[in-house]
Amino acid sequence: MDKLKFNHFGYESIAGISMFSLQKQAINSRSDTELSKLDNSIDSMTSTKIKVNFNESAFKNQVYFKDNTSGEYIKIGLSDENLNKLKSVFDTKDFFSRDDGSTILNGKAESFVGGWFGDIAYKRGYLEADSNSDGFMSSVELMDTYSGFGSEGSYYLGTMKAIADGASGYTQYTKEFQNRHSTMSNNNKYTSDTIEKELNRTLNSDKNSNGKLSYGELINKKEHKEDVDDVINYILKEKQNINLSVDEADNRVVIAYNKQRSGSTLTPEEKALLSKAGLLQDDKLINLSSVIENISANIAKVDFRV
Repeated sequence: MDKLKFNHFGYESIAGISMFSLQKQAINSRSDTELSKLDNSIDSMTSTKIKVNFNESAFKNQVYFKDNTSGEYIKIGLSDENLNKLKSVFDTKDFFSRDDGSTILNGKAESFVGGWFGDIAYKRGYLEADSNSDGFMSSVELMDTYSGFGSEGSYYLGTMKAIADGASGYTQYTKEFQNRHSTMSNNNKYTSDTIEKELNRTLNSDKNSNGKLSYGELINKKEHKEDVDDVINYILKEKQNINLSVDEADNRVVIAYNKQRSGSTLTPEEKALLSKAGLLQDDKLINLSSVIENISANIAKVDFRV
């Protein structure tokens, strides 16, 4: 069937909800003497688990920071935009320039970048999902990450309304998730094929550098509408208990309503249909002309979720 398009409400109310947040890291503000000493030994303390091919990397600004989880230093590339953004937010003492042009991050800048690295590597699960430890995330490996996010709410087939009332992140990026969120998945909205790329995308998405990625920072209103339409259409296609068309539902409710008026015994399914339409009565009678009005307002109210 053709893709159904809904009238959307609620984006503004959920745009500020946090989907991902950096992993808390201690702030280590080193002195110039300590940084000079670290400069002489940092390469020997750099993790070999995070593999970055700097000859092929699109991010030429090589930076070092300490990963509090492993206790090792990480060497990774940042874009010009992201490095300049960090320098505009944090103190100049947080950036130690090495002779080879690379930078050792210090203090709050190190904590910030290391925190976002920790979120991607551990909370979203990139490091564990990289099963062959080659530094490249295959499409199969990405399905083991918790990179998904999405809105929550209800939709109404009778009035073609979709009302968002919540959002959540850290959802496993399974094949089913990708099928539900087909447009955004096809546009690579959720994942990157390396930790380095995802770190750069995350730093860029954190517009106010507050250590949180809100729903509105990750997906704009147009994308939200497209995504919710995808999810609802997936549900309508896959879930057998709600795959009736509005006309079919109307007909079944009218039949059940007429049985109720005639005093015939209703089946549990018929009672459920009348209850959903707001027409289940005790001994009260209702004008048949009001049936369609109640159906269009109430029939097929269904929750959609990530």
